Amino acid sequence: MKWLMPLFISVILLTGCGSFTFSDDDDGEVSINLFGLFSGDTDDAITVTDKDGAEQSIGFKQDDDGSIEVSGTSDDGEETFSFGAGASSELHEEFPKEIPFPDSAQIVGTQRVADENEVMFTVQFIFEEDAAEVYEVYKDFVHGQNYDDVQEMETDVNFSVQGAMEDKSKSISLSVTNYAEDEENMAVLIVIND
Repeated sequence: MKWLMPLFISVILLTGCGSFTFSDDDDGEVSINLFGLFSGDTDDAITVTDKDGAEQSIGFKQDDDGSIEVSGTSDDGEETFSFGAGASSELHEEFPKEIPFPDSAQIVGTQRVADENEVMFTVQFIFEEDAAEVYEVYKDFVHGQNYDDVQEMETDVNFSVQGAMEDKSKSISLSVTNYAEDEENMAVLIVIND
């Protein structure tokens, strides 16, 4: 491990400006901005250019508590994905506001992926309330959304409810894990909108 830092310093010195570019297997290229990558606060630490010249920039941000956020932006400025992990993770600004969360919910992971017109949000959170009661709140919410198909599954420690439209234009999935009494419970929520 002692050789890692001299290696990074050597790479930076050799590249002069702290960045380098290499070709990928599909006739595109990848540019890496080492200063941006290691600073933990940049919108374009990595830029991927495909063979047709379309670009996607990948940025990284890190908070003082160690939480990270990674995001991708296409060359037209549209966000293609974002990922967050850590205690200061927040819901994406486009996440549907009507979806409920328990009062004690602490978000520990988020993801947003856009593919043409479809957007998928994933939220992972821990909470202190009774898992079965939280599950009932989400079950009522899903049934109230007029989905064409709703499925439920309950065991002693796991609960899940899923709702989807027949044309797949909209869906929601919630999984709750009920841990021991002295531990916080965990939930994973996935929302897809067309």
